[in-house]
Amino acid sequence: MEGPASKFESYGDLSLLSLNEEESKTSVSTQPSISAVPEKQRDALQRWILSIALVNFDLELGPDVEFMYPPLGISKEEKDNIAFSAFPDTTVFSNGNLTFSWRVREVPLDESREAPPKIPDITRRERAGSIRREFRRSSAKVSRHTSLLSAGRAARSLLQRNEPEKPLEPPTTSRSTSYIYGYTFFHQKRDAALRRGYFQKSLVILTHLPYVAIFSELATQLGSLFFEHGLPVLETYVREVIAWPEPTPGSILELPYLGQILRAALPHGNEAQNGSWAQDPLRDSKLLPMLASVPQTPLLKLFRSVIPSLWAMWECMLLAEPIVVVTRDPRTASEAVWHLIDLIRPIQYAGDFRPYFHIHDYDFKALATRNKPQSGTTLGVTNPFFLQTCANWPHVLQLDSDVCGEDRVPHAHVRRPDSASRAQFITTRKRHTSKDRVLLKDVTAQAQIQNPSQLEHSSAVMRHYFADMTERFLAPLNRYMASLIPADFSLSSPAEAPRVRPFSRAEFLASLKTHSTPLRMRQRSLSTGSVLRHSLYSDFLQCPNFSLWLQSRIAAAEEEQRQRRIAALIDGDVEKFGSTRPEIETVDLYVRLKKELYDIDQAITRPLFTGPGQRWRTTQASETYVSPQPAKPLSVQRERLELQLSKLYNILPADLRAGLADKQPIPRN
Repeated sequence: MEGPASKFESYGDLSLLSLNEEESKTSVSTQPSISAVPEKQRDALQRWILSIALVNFDLELGPDVEFMYPPLGISKEEKDNIAFSAFPDTTVFSNGNLTFSWRVREVPLDESREAPPKIPDITRRERAGSIRREFRRSSAKVSRHTSLLSAGRAARSLLQRNEPEKPLEPPTTSRSTSYIYGYTFFHQKRDAALRRGYFQKSLVILTHLPYVAIFSELATQLGSLFFEHGLPVLETYVREVIAWPEPTPGSILELPYLGQILRAALPHGNEAQNGSWAQDPLRDSKLLPMLASVPQTPLLKLFRSVIPSLWAMWECMLLAEPIVVVTRDPRTASEAVWHLIDLIRPIQYAGDFRPYFHIHDYDFKALATRNKPQSGTTLGVTNPFFLQTCANWPHVLQLDSDVCGEDRVPHAHVRRPDSASRAQFITTRKRHTSKDRVLLKDVTAQAQIQNPSQLEHSSAVMRHYFADMTERFLAPLNRYMASLIPADFSLSSPAEAPRVRPFSRAEFLASLKTHSTPLRMRQRSLSTGSVLRHSLYSDFLQCPNFSLWLQSRIAAAEEEQRQRRIAALIDGDVEKFGSTRPEIETVDLYVRLKKELYDIDQAITRPLFTGPGQRWRTTQASETYVSPQPAKPLSVQRERLELQLSKLYNILPADLRAGLADKQPIPRN
């Protein structure tokens, strides 16, 4: 049967995809060009991806962004971060491919200390050659490491020159809370004709979406076809992504790409994605949609050597305590970090997590410090130098790596995180929660069985267990929050909804002592369960995860109040209210109905694109509108509120109606 790759015409050995000695003399303009993405379609594409970058290892400059399709206005700091993140800071095979992911901070152009980089536009044949030559001339002045291995030695010297007790400031002025996610397909093969001895390039999907499973799969398939068939593959792929539906949270989508269909379930907010796989071990996992937020490698396969430590890891992530994950390859590192983030869902991780982090990141000095690490920092690394830099970190996770498959030839001497390379979780924290010994025994046995189907099922069971464990931890907090939220609304409720009462740490801990928690605590001779419980929740109330959880919980409570208030206005008997209540209350109800109609109109006409990736949008805010809620429910609410307003208006006395005539809403078409 003919595979999906056969639909593409092969352009042979493109110098754009090679690392020969004449590359610097070859003009990009001589390569087959591809069509530019029309401006009117750019926003549709960037609902899912921002751009696709090809990164080459230049012998003079180090990693270098060769082109971006479509072009993206990024800063010098972002370009460098993308380039260095796209290459493994390790050596795990001579020939093969590697897919991994990373996350770098946005540095908008107006915050950059450098001039905007000049990245060739491969869709502009007539200018590509001159841009490439100018880019090389200007970049040649910049001192770069000639290899990632020498870069490690240089960074070590840099840190040794700094006084350990002095705080290390990041070299960029950006304090952006937005990030770019990169999903990388790294391709390496031996080539004796090349001065370096290897062909090394990476294709990177850049996006603002943390859908690790979807984009890792897409990067793998796209990268394989691209290095075989060249540029036309990218144009075909981008055209297909433009036609994809909105990435609506909680939806199950079928996404066509390169002759295949990817069926994926998107997470709803930060809720855990467990699906039905945990409940039905006999069901073929291939028939189930891909869970977008869950890494492709099963949890138990990745953590098989440290399964008993998962409970301690859960507590560390819950409390946003700093963790550095050290492995041999970036895929294992990045997937381990994604799994750690997933362990505590539905609690949103508030810290700065980097699935794959390297010494060239502009945040290196701020995050990988020998001083006290920042709360909520989780780093996935492969360079053993981090074991020295992060020696004072409270938690270090070292994992095995088995990326060398049938298509990968391992090196004779593989660099390892340390001399022993023993998988272990080193922590200073005394665990408070109790392990499920029966479950632990069962999944440990299953992890040793080389049965992919059973391993996926057991991993799903384990993920479901920790999601339930997080829900049990949140039960006392949710119970206390419910007591702070006013719940009763009627037609006579005041126009200004009562505010949610402030969270009191002392009140909550008192309620915890009274009502306890369904979370099982560890029983130790010197500490009772109540002491450990009080300590665990006290620590949580002081960590950034709690602040983010409380903020989102209050926002959800206010939205729930608003919906209850609207429901009371829609379901109430306004005619009876207007006939029996004083005129001033009737006018007040009329004003409230008008206000709710105005708010709904504002919600319907809210700009389509907000949040991450907004700076690259080409559509003006006044041109495209969408509601934060589904359009149909909002329009239904508006119709019913307008009907209530008309009923109320019709029963008012003639003189009062005359006074309110100019305020009568104009029906929408």
